[in-house]
Amino acid sequence: MDSTYCWQCQQIGVPPHTLLLRHFSDFERKAGGRNGRDGRDSHEGREPILVLGGRTDRTADVDPPIRDADLVAASLVIRSLSRTSTLPSVRLDLCGELITCEGARTIAAVLQVSDRTLRSLLLRRTHVGDNGAAALGAVLSSMLLELDLGECAITDAGLRYLVRGSQLHGAPSCLSVLLLDGNATGDAGTIEVISFVEGNGSLSCLSVQPALPRFLSQEVEAALQVACELSGVMLERKGRSWSLETLASKCQPHPVDAEVTAVTALPRSLASPAAAPPERADRGRKQMPVPDVRHSGHLASWMAGTERELRELKWLLSSSSARLDGQHRKLMSELEKLRFQLDAWSSGGSEPDEGRLDVLEARFDALEQLVGREQSECAQMWQLVEVAAGSARARSASPR
Repeated sequence: MDSTYCWQCQQIGVPPHTLLLRHFSDFERKAGGRNGRDGRDSHEGREPILVLGGRTDRTADVDPPIRDADLVAASLVIRSLSRTSTLPSVRLDLCGELITCEGARTIAAVLQVSDRTLRSLLLRRTHVGDNGAAALGAVLSSMLLELDLGECAITDAGLRYLVRGSQLHGAPSCLSVLLLDGNATGDAGTIEVISFVEGNGSLSCLSVQPALPRFLSQEVEAALQVACELSGVMLERKGRSWSLETLASKCQPHPVDAEVTAVTALPRSLASPAAAPPERADRGRKQMPVPDVRHSGHLASWMAGTERELRELKWLLSSSSARLDGQHRKLMSELEKLRFQLDAWSSGGSEPDEGRLDVLEARFDALEQLVGREQSECAQMWQLVEVAAGSARARSASPR
C-alpha cells in the first residue's frame, strides 16, 4: 500500500508526505500479520481500520503539516481500496492541519466515488470554512459514521449549506457523530441544525456550542435541548471523537455479494427491513415518530412563535395598564371635583337648583359608563391572556 501511495504521488508530481507514508506502511505491515479469508483481525473479528494522519506528542514536530495537495494522492489510494476484496475502513484524522476548502472538496470527491471506505473524518482546527462545509454537506448520505468540523471557521451560512446539502442529496443513513462546536455560529445556524436533528434517525452525538464571545439565546438552546431529547441524541458542549475501538465496533462488514449490494443500493422506501444498515436496527427508540412536531413545523419555529406571541402580549398588557392608570387618575380627579361642589352646596345651606342636579347626575352617569367600559376592557384583556396561555401550554405539550 505504501508503494501505491508513492506511485500516486509520482503521478501527480508531489513528494510523499512522511506521516501519511508511515501510516500506509504500518497498516500494510499489520495487515500482513492478519489471517482469515476476509482480512479481518482474527482476535477481534472486526474490520481493519486504516488511520491516516493524527499526530502524537512524539511526532508533533517531526513531520511537516499536511496540506491540500497532500490529500490528492492519499485520496487516490483510498479510491483504489474500494476495488479490493478486503475493503478496510478509513479514519482520516486531519485535526490541526493546514486544510482549506480545497481539501474538503477533495475529500468530498472521495466520498462520492468511494462512499463505503471513509468512515471517520476529523477536521477540527482546520480552515475548511463555509465552502468546505457546503462540499461535505452534499456527501453526508455516504457511509460516513463520524464527522468533526469543530473550530473550522464555519459561520451560520456554512451550517445552512451543510444541512441543506444533506437535504438535497439524501438524509444521512449512518452518520452517528456530528461535531460543530467552536465555530462562529449563532441562533440562525443552530435552527438549521435542529431541523437536521429532527430529520436524521441515525445521529447519536452532537455538539454545536459556538465559540466565545458568541452564545445561543435561551429560546434556541431550549429548542435544541428538546429536539435532542426527542430524537435520542446526546448533546455535548465540546465534542470528542471516537476511540479506535469504538469506531471498529461501529464499522460493519461491507457487503461483497452482488445481490446484497444491489439490495442495499435500493431507495429506502423500496428496500426491505432486512436490507437496512445493521447499526440502524438497534436505534428503534430514536426513530419513534413524533407526528405533532413534524406536521406543525420543526421545533424551533413554533417555540420562537410562542415566544414572540408572549412578548407582544406582555407589551400589550403594559400599555393597557398604563392607560388604565391614567384613566383611574382622571376619574379620581372628577370625583374630587364633584365632592368639592357637593360640600360647597351643603355648607351654604341652600338647596341646589334642578339644573345643577341634572348636571351632576349627567356627570355621574358619564363616569359610571366610563368605569364600566374600562372594566369590560380589562375583562377582555384577561380573557385574551388566558387564551394565549392555554394555546402556549397546548403547543408546549404537543411534542411530548
